[in-house]
Amino acid sequence: MIKTIKLSTILIFTVFLCMQFLPVNSSYAFWVWTPKTKGAINPKFAVKDSPKEQFDWAMRFYKDSEFQRAADEFLGLTEFYPDSDLAPEAQYYAGRSFEEMGKYLFAYRNYQDTVDKYPYTKRMKEIITREYNIANIFETKETPKLMDLELSIALDRAVEVYKKIVENSPFGEYADKSLFKAAGCYRRMLKYTEAIELYEQIINDYPESRLVPEAKYQLAYTRYEASLDPEYDQESTDEALKEFKHISKTTPVPSIAKEANIVLEELRSKKAGSILNVAEFYEKQKKYRSAIIYYRDVAGKFPGTEAAKYAKEKIAYLNEEIEK
Repeated sequence: MIKTIKLSTILIFTVFLCMQFLPVNSSYAFWVWTPKTKGAINPKFAVKDSPKEQFDWAMRFYKDSEFQRAADEFLGLTEFYPDSDLAPEAQYYAGRSFEEMGKYLFAYRNYQDTVDKYPYTKRMKEIITREYNIANIFETKETPKLMDLELSIALDRAVEVYKKIVENSPFGEYADKSLFKAAGCYRRMLKYTEAIELYEQIINDYPESRLVPEAKYQLAYTRYEASLDPEYDQESTDEALKEFKHISKTTPVPSIAKEANIVLEELRSKKAGSILNVAEFYEKQKKYRSAIIYYRDVAGKFPGTEAAKYAKEKIAYLNEEIEK
């Protein structure tokens, strides 16, 4: 009995010694409570005693291309030392870290946090440039298609960033470019009303921009696109006709004038066809006098076209029918 007890005691003591001297598995992190954080933290991820130490510590990971850890450490600085002079830089470099990882949405949000929290940051110009590049990535990103329509998540994000750039720097070098790009995104999503508003904003707010002639053309073309959509009424066609007529006569860019004339002919044909449909409807109802009114409208408004020629033939025929 005594020997059994002694053997058990020896075994327990041996196990205890082994536990003391065996290496600790790093996957089982230990935690401590600190007055500074008012909670338990892992010392491995604890912030340093000063903003400078924390920033230098984060920068070590950034330079070693350990970007996720760098982002965590930079954000740790902004959380625990938000009023530090280094906080804007830390917020900015968190964005840089995410951008290096290809996490563009997180990068944009951290860049924008830098602008929102620290509007006097020395990085403003650089941030605007980086946001513009990120928006371009979203805009040109290959997206899956569903029933021949692009899924709009990436384009929605692109529009969000482009608009934020204009808000951040309305008189900066990327403002008019961002509006133009955002309008293009809206067109791809078939949001013609929103696209038209942005093209008009470029023309009205940035009259000296080199993009104004192109914006005028795209504005007219967007109205034309809207006229092809059943959800938009004929007023879109009429507005597009007016825009293209004006562009054809006033634009100083020959290539735009040429394109405008081509689309103008398409619009004229479309409008003439729409009026002919009304005329033919009255003709089928044997309301010949009403039909003649619309045929005359086509002949008068679209001289020299096949539609006008057809309308004149119909007028002559219906006049004969009325006489009978």
